[in-house]
Amino acid sequence: MRGATRGPEPDDGYPGRDLGLPESGPGSAASPPARLGQFLLDLLIGGVVASAISFPAPPTLSLVVWAVLVTVPVAVIGQTPAMVLTGMRVLRTDGADRVGPWALARSASLFFVVPAAIMDRDGRGLHDRVSRTVVVRSR
Repeated sequence: MRGATRGPEPDDGYPGRDLGLPESGPGSAASPPARLGQFLLDLLIGGVVASAISFPAPPTLSLVVWAVLVTVPVAVIGQTPAMVLTGMRVLRTDGADRVGPWALARSASLFFVVPAAIMDRDGRGLHDRVSRTVVVRSR
């Protein structure tokens, strides 16, 4: 129809397409349910480790242990303990080898939970965008 305006084009892409990730399999963007499961598993691991250090573990110790468990391993190897178990890893969107100090910004944002729930069409939460990272499937 001439002169008619069209609405926005339907989004026929998949999460991670704009980042050059494959649609499925290793290297594809991890799904939100898988990421939530991994997050909860990391919380559980942090609580168990904190309890092993001091039983009953004060809540602040559990948070400190969790922060260390999700910051240091991501900075160095790109995976938290739960990511190793669930087959995920954190990659920099700029192609850098390591997340490095950006892991601290990522963890600080993730601490507030809400930024992780605000996702873009590539499946990246605000904490991923702040740290210039994406969580992908490793297997």
